Amino acid sequence: MSTLKIALIDDDIDRAELIKCSLLEYDLDVVACLSIEHLNTIQLEQLHADVILLDMANPHRDIIENCVSQFDLPTVLFTKNTNKEVIKNAIDAGVTAYIVDGIDPIKLQSILEISIEQYKKHKKLLNDLADTKNKLADRKDIEKAKAFLIQIHQVNEEQAFQLLRKNAMSLRITIGEVARRLIDAQKLLQFQIKE
Repeated sequence: MSTLKIALIDDDIDRAELIKCSLLEYDLDVVACLSIEHLNTIQLEQLHADVILLDMANPHRDIIENCVSQFDLPTVLFTKNTNKEVIKNAIDAGVTAYIVDGIDPIKLQSILEISIEQYKKHKKLLNDLADTKNKLADRKDIEKAKAFLIQIHQVNEEQAFQLLRKNAMSLRITIGEVARRLIDAQKLLQFQIKE
């Protein structure tokens, strides 16, 4: 496996430089060594980092959330803080792994690889959840649109569905999108009638 590209972010830049030197001695590829104060000015995408290694003496949820949302990469937090509330907040903020120990370069490669796999699994679950929610919303909208078509065209449920399907194919959009457009048009017509 190729060497992971690590972006090291620390709340103590002197400590970060020491950690960077230690990691480089073990042939780990540190593509950035940054202080937390400079996070908003950095674009890690340009560095092609695979993972963020976040080292903080006192992890703060807002800083972690900013880091996780800004860079959208697996984020491994190293700290000596064992407070349960801090751990919970860090995990809720999106940290992929919370390691209560110093950074051991010998173990780091394995920790990072596991964290990346966890991150991928979590992303897949989020995507699957969003996909399922979209499908459920589509079904709900399709049922509403079919009911509307049945009412105005005096057709059965299968014919209403075929009308939606035919229009979706001719417009090259999903049946759910056709259903939403029809529902929006129905709302607009009802609004105009009321006035």
